[in-house]
Order: sequence, then C-alpha cells, then structure tokens
Amino acid sequence: MVRNLLKRNLILGFFSTVAPLFMLTSATSAQQEQTIAILDLGQVLVSSLAMKDVDQQLKVFDKKLKDDAKAREISFRNEQDELAQQRVIISPEQYDSKSKALSAKGREYRLDFQNKVKQLAQSRSLAINKIEEAMEPIVSAVAKSVGATIIVEKKRILFGEKKLEITELVTDNLNAKLKKMKVVLVPLKPVK
Repeated sequence: MVRNLLKRNLILGFFSTVAPLFMLTSATSAQQEQTIAILDLGQVLVSSLAMKDVDQQLKVFDKKLKDDAKAREISFRNEQDELAQQRVIISPEQYDSKSKALSAKGREYRLDFQNKVKQLAQSRSLAINKIEEAMEPIVSAVAKSVGATIIVEKKRILFGEKKLEITELVTDNLNAKLKKMKVVLVPLKPVK
C-alpha cells in the first residue's frame, strides 16, 4: 500500500514536472492550446468532510489504545512491585522464573502496542486511498467543466494564476458526494 502510494507520487511528480515542458513542445508543433488546472491535493484532503470524519474516528481509536496501554502499564508495574516484595520470600529459582515471565509479558505488551499503532496508520492510509479514489472522477469532471486538459499538483508549481486553481471546486464537489468515510481497521498481525 505504501509502495503503491510512493510509486503513484513518483509518477505524478515526474509527469507533473515533465508534462508542462512536453505540452509546450507539442502545443507549438500542433498549434493546439492546452489549458492547465492547478490542484492542491493536500488541501482537498484536509478540507474534505470525509477526511475530517476519518480523523475523528482515528482519535477515538487512538484514545482507546492509549487508555488500554496506560491500564496495562499500571497492571504491569503492580506485578513488578508484587514480585519485588516476594523476592525475600520465594527461592531464587522461583524469582528468576517469575522475573523472566514478567519481562516476556512486558515485551509482549510493547510489541502489541507497536502493532496497534501500525494498524491505525495503515487504516488511515487505506481510508485516504478510498477518499482519493472517490475524488478521481470529481477531479476529472471539474477539469472538464473548466476546460482544463492538464492538471498539475500545486506543490509542483512555482508560479500560477489564481484562476487556474480548481482546489476549492474539487473540495466542494467531494464534500457534496462524500461526507463520511468509515475507517476499517486492517487486521492485526499476530505478535511473535
């Protein structure tokens, strides 16, 4: 998923940098006029109702994760204190055995927490991908409505006229079409 996102961004970056140069060459030779539209993809995502919904859902998941981790930490520290008090009562072999078991439990807790943090990040990426998929036909329709033949991402532009900007139109159309996006948690990988 991350590899696809990086690949897409690399391809988008290449074409958004090379496309204007190619357009100038082909337009001159074919005597055709190309119209460029500028889109701030990041701004569309941040401003979209669906992304705000995703962020709200993820805050709830994150709070639950942190609350669970805090409860586990308190329980773990109580077990450590209890074992420290038992040290003088139990045999050294029993203490070593219980200490190793408690250390393994602590490692398991850390790995589980890290795995759940990864799960939230992957779930967020999946939701963003779904929003972007819903955005594709909207971007195409908006570009067509303003007569644009090429769309370039804003972060690739050094200078451009405000009238070429379609970010707000895309955001408005996306918000009209997609107000919410249910976050689906990707399955957890088993802790080893």
